[in-house]
Amino acid sequence: MDKKSKKSIVFQQVCSGIALAIILLLLFQAKDFIVAAVSGKDTYDVRLVEEDTLENHQQVYRLYKNNEDYGDVDYNLYSLLDDNGNTDYRYCHLIQSARSLAFCVILGAMMLVVIVMVMSTSKGTPFTHKNANRIRLIGVLQFGLAIVPGLVKFLMTFFRFDYVSTPLTMEGFYMFVIGFAIMVIAQVFDYGVKLQEDIDSIA
Repeated sequence: MDKKSKKSIVFQQVCSGIALAIILLLLFQAKDFIVAAVSGKDTYDVRLVEEDTLENHQQVYRLYKNNEDYGDVDYNLYSLLDDNGNTDYRYCHLIQSARSLAFCVILGAMMLVVIVMVMSTSKGTPFTHKNANRIRLIGVLQFGLAIVPGLVKFLMTFFRFDYVSTPLTMEGFYMFVIGFAIMVIAQVFDYGVKLQEDIDSIA
């Protein structure tokens, strides 16, 4: 086996490992969402506790499930009230889990497209119409990354609680800009492929 073949095998193993890690992350997020969905309403609780690891022993809000510490939370996200003036910590956690799951699904899809595109370059030139379309798909997924998680959170909050807010964040704006840049790169890439085809036809 020559050195080039060995490098190709190692590269494919690395890509397979990354794909497996993405799948495991998606399964973990899906498990967290399913557990929250089937748990009882009184299973979750939010407590104000003193954090010894922070300076001045600052008090923070932490989420608990069956008295098991789940970590710090933003109390604004867990203090939404329904028509009866009550909150539902389980449903609030379900909203956050659904948002994280949507984010991970889209991000995982992007990474898998990148892996497929990179693996295709090991078999020949990367300048193909298929790769140009894959770059466009990454751009579309990037737009989805900017919209879908926030939309999931908005809809789930709208159907359960009185107060719904959709603040515009710089993070969302940056995601849109990145998506637009990727679409431009895809167009330039496709144009380069056409130029290469014209040169090859002349030669």
